[in-house]
Amino acid sequence: MRILTLELIQELFGSFGRVLKPLPKETPKVTKEGFFNFFVIFKEFAKGWQIGYLEQMGKVVKVLECHPNTPEVFIPLSGEAVLLLAIDSEEEITAFKLDKPIVLSPGIWHGVISLSEKSEMLIVENPDVTNEFYELKKPISDKSLN
Repeated sequence: MRILTLELIQELFGSFGRVLKPLPKETPKVTKEGFFNFFVIFKEFAKGWQIGYLEQMGKVVKVLECHPNTPEVFIPLSGEAVLLLAIDSEEEITAFKLDKPIVLSPGIWHGVISLSEKSEMLIVENPDVTNEFYELKKPISDKSLN
């Protein structure tokens, strides 16, 4: 089975979450002409957040996970990685090259494959995150990706 790796743009990614970049129709919440524009592009009310640092070396995903109670932010820092996504654990898997910060909606099944020796990313999530896991019938490797 080959999986096409898609470009990480909002039009393709929208059913899974949000690319953390302002859309053309969005206006800054605060602006200082010639100095900065500050956009609020994602807002989540929670008791708190935790920031994790993920070092991903794995090139095979055997299990997808999801967090039904909270969104999750992925901010790529170094290396190359692909994010595998599914709305339903039994559904077709979609792959995106993780080259921009994103936020996954609650309940999205996901896994990460490193294309380089090691990929590093910041993960931001609610500290009360709950985890669910789904074992894939057939593992997905970096060799499965186009």
